[in-house]
Amino acid sequence: MNHKGTKVAMGLMLLLVLLVSCGEKPPLRLTTIQRDQVDTLYLRAINKGGLAAEMDSLCQAKREIEIKILIDSMLQVRRAEEQALRDKYSK
Repeated sequence: MNHKGTKVAMGLMLLLVLLVSCGEKPPLRLTTIQRDQVDTLYLRAINKGGLAAEMDSLCQAKREIEIKILIDSMLQVRRAEEQALRDKYSK
């Protein structure tokens, strides 16, 4: 083979290597043990900063507000029903 053919062959091989190496990498696959470790680290990070307790208190406050809204709504419906009955039977 002459030098020109060798250079062309080397160039094509280099181009092929570059094209293959630029492809998308497969998604990361964790083993069961690795997933357990990641979950443990995540839970430690949340509990360490008191984030879990803060989230619980926010959920509790939101729940109390929603319950008050539901109670008010039910009271309005019941008062309207009561008024309708009073109007019906007072005539």
